[in-house]
Amino acid sequence: MSEYLKKIMQLFPTTVMLVDLTGHPCKEKLLEIIDETETKDHYLLTKGKSSFEGNGGILFHPDLEHLRFDIQDSIKKYSAMLGTFPIQLANNWFNVMEPGGAVNPHRHEGSIISGAYYVRAPEGSASLHFSSPLKPLRMNEVTQHANDYNEGEHDIPCMEDLLVLFPSWLEHYTNENPNDSRTVVSFNTDYSKRSQGI
Repeated sequence: MSEYLKKIMQLFPTTVMLVDLTGHPCKEKLLEIIDETETKDHYLLTKGKSSFEGNGGILFHPDLEHLRFDIQDSIKKYSAMLGTFPIQLANNWFNVMEPGGAVNPHRHEGSIISGAYYVRAPEGSASLHFSSPLKPLRMNEVTQHANDYNEGEHDIPCMEDLLVLFPSWLEHYTNENPNDSRTVVSFNTDYSKRSQGI
C-alpha cells in the first residue's frame, strides 16, 4: 500500500513562533520599570502579582519604544505567516510568580495574537503549557505514543529572553512554579485601524 502514497498533509496546524530577545538593549530598563510598578492580585494567578489593568500597559512606556518596535515587528511577521490583516500591539501587562505560583487555564478573548516575553526565568521555571482545542473531538482515538499528529498538550520551556507568539484562542496555563521571581510580560493584539477601514 505504501508505494501508492502520494502525499502527507498537515491540515489545520497551530502556528507558534519563538523569538530570542537575548541582549535586547531595553531589558534593564524594562526590569527597572517592572520593579517600580504597583501590582495586585489577579483571579487567574495564584501566589503572584500582576500589573493587569485591561488597557494600555508597560510596553507603551516611552523608554521602551525600541522594545515595543521589535515586538511589533515580530507580530507583523507572525501575522504575515497566518495571512491575517495587519495586527498591532494592544493591552499588555506583566506577572511576577512566587514559589508555588500558577496561572489557571485561559484564552485571551477579543485578541487575535497573544504573546509572552520571559524577562526573568530562573532555571527550572514553570513551562508555558498549551492544550489542543481538538481534544474533545478526538475522544475515540487511542494512541500508542505521543507525536506531532496526536498530542493534546504541549509544553514550551520557560527560558529567559524568550518571546512566544501564539493564537489567542489557544488555551494555555502554567503549572506550579518551583522558584522565585519568574516574570513574564504578556500582551494582546488588535487589527490595525487601517485594516478596519478607519
